[in-house]
Amino acid sequence: MTYKEYQEWIDYINRYHFPLADSVVQDMNNWRNISILARALVRAKKYAPAIELFKSIIEVNINHEEKDCFNLSEVEDKVWCLQELAISLWHTTGKRGEALKYVEEALTIIAKYPRQFNFLDRCEVWREIQDFIFFTSKGKSRKGIAG
Repeated sequence: MTYKEYQEWIDYINRYHFPLADSVVQDMNNWRNISILARALVRAKKYAPAIELFKSIIEVNINHEEKDCFNLSEVEDKVWCLQELAISLWHTTGKRGEALKYVEEALTIIAKYPRQFNFLDRCEVWREIQDFIFFTSKGKSRKGIAG
């Protein structure tokens, strides 16, 4: 995604959905800013640009040793992004295999992280991922629900 397109999506969310503070989305070089915009796009049912943004942060290395308990940790943020990416892919393509790749990565990150999450409920995230795996195994088709 180009810088211009990125800025246009920020403007779109701000204009038609809810305000995003510049300080949390403006820097396209900061993966945490990208994750916030991508999640906002999912809420607006704009899955294609959200997927593009989520995929751009897949290879980001995260800090597993954060000491700040007052903010969303990098581990939580990455798990949340992977989970949202999987759900977005399922909504747009109905392809279980690609979606599962990302939820399995999220489960791996959760399993390796020794502490409780700061804001997300670790057990709830685990359950939601397991529910997603179970739901998608039932052969329910999501084709035609693109955004």
